[in-house]
Amino acid sequence: MHKTDRAAASVVAGIAAGAFTLSYEALRSVYLGSDGNHSLSPIYPLIVEGFVTVAVWVAYRLRDFGWKATAYPWTLAALFFAYSLWSNSLPETVPGPVIRGVPSLAVPLAVHLFTHLLKKREPVRVELVELVELVAEADEESLSDEPWPAWEPPAVQAPIFAASVVKASSVTMATDSSAVIRAWARQNGHTVKDTGRIPDSVLKAYAKAHGGELVGA
Repeated sequence: MHKTDRAAASVVAGIAAGAFTLSYEALRSVYLGSDGNHSLSPIYPLIVEGFVTVAVWVAYRLRDFGWKATAYPWTLAALFFAYSLWSNSLPETVPGPVIRGVPSLAVPLAVHLFTHLLKKREPVRVELVELVELVAEADEESLSDEPWPAWEPPAVQAPIFAASVVKASSVTMATDSSAVIRAWARQNGHTVKDTGRIPDSVLKAYAKAHGGELVGA
């Protein structure tokens, strides 16, 4: 973490701690004003502020599932935050039944908020389990008892300039082989005239096809 980020985090933590301390005392006073049990009054602020914190945390955990998944925890966080703000700003206007009913309301909402988190994150766990199973199957296949295939040496690649080094095959021209070469050339896609000198490319192709030496007709 960068030094600037650490400094900002320290400031945020300090503000949160101070705000919680002041809100804690105000909520505790509200609970005591409703004829609540004095020995249990320290728990009351923790329920209200703790629920807001948990709801925000659940919304953060579900941030990758879209606004529909985060709408529910954000709504609960806003509801309990509004109650905390009401109790801190106008404590004398908060009815006693509402004050005493908040803990009873927080219990089922907290449980349902937790199940909401598990339900939304369940597909992720299922995909992880399937991925682990696929990896395990791949490992089993790779460790099978089948024999390894026989090793074959790699083919030796001819030198790049081998064609320019090897001496061209000699061509022996028979007196009566011209017609045979011309007929072979036409059958193999070469263009030759009926008379005149046969191109060297045709002679070399014919020689290569016949082992490097022309054969007379």
